[in-house]
Amino acid sequence: MIYLSQNGDRDHFVDQIFKIFATPLDKAKRIFVKPNIVSYEQYPTTTHPEILEAVLKRLCDREFAVGDAPAIDAGRANKILQKSPLNEVCNRYGVKLLNLYSEKMKTVQSTRGYKVKVSTLPLACDFVISLPVLKIHGMVGLSGALKNQFGYLSRQDRLFMHCKIKNINKGIAEANAAVPTNLFIVDAVETMIRAQECRHGGCPAKLGSLIAGTDPVSLDLFGLRLLKDFEPKFEDKRNQALRYIDYAFDYGLGKKDFGVKEIQ
Repeated sequence: MIYLSQNGDRDHFVDQIFKIFATPLDKAKRIFVKPNIVSYEQYPTTTHPEILEAVLKRLCDREFAVGDAPAIDAGRANKILQKSPLNEVCNRYGVKLLNLYSEKMKTVQSTRGYKVKVSTLPLACDFVISLPVLKIHGMVGLSGALKNQFGYLSRQDRLFMHCKIKNINKGIAEANAAVPTNLFIVDAVETMIRAQECRHGGCPAKLGSLIAGTDPVSLDLFGLRLLKDFEPKFEDKRNQALRYIDYAFDYGLGKKDFGVKEIQ
């Protein structure tokens, strides 16, 4: 099931989603929150501070951690995180915005023989919340629920995938298989079309939607529907994105048939 809001109220949407998933959230002893921090650029390149704040204020009586690792070509990761508006949100809740490049990583080999080196932080938690922004991506077509887990990968894996030494479409799917996510809250109030960042030729556009659920395959397929009338090269981008979405589907990470329930 995909939960949809079209009023743009991030705090209300997160509140409703937390009520829907209250049972597994209440059982969780330690929660990891994964925003989408790509570079110095702010929203809609990066997770909106409102959505992170809406999540953290509902976790303030729990043990939780927040972290991400910016793009390898964006500059010094520590400085990007330090200057991020999301760092200010974390400071208000007494938690450090962690640089995953600086934290412990381990190599995971799937049953398919594909190896990825990923952060151990989310693996040490029993509930993971992902906070991507829905946007077009220059290399893989779409950045959304599945692509946000790319931030768990080591610098070397990212470099190899971007240089096509390793298959990036398999890599996105394998990262999701290696680090399971329990809840995705995807911000599509605004998006980026043409590319994922302004520095790569991306342009902001208003979609006015928020979506959430547990199935990243369904969320990304629905996200493509939302972008159809906004992205000038939609068919090309859709075909690109379906490469890694299909791998994720084949790996059993989600379904292609789904229902949509609107949250008022």
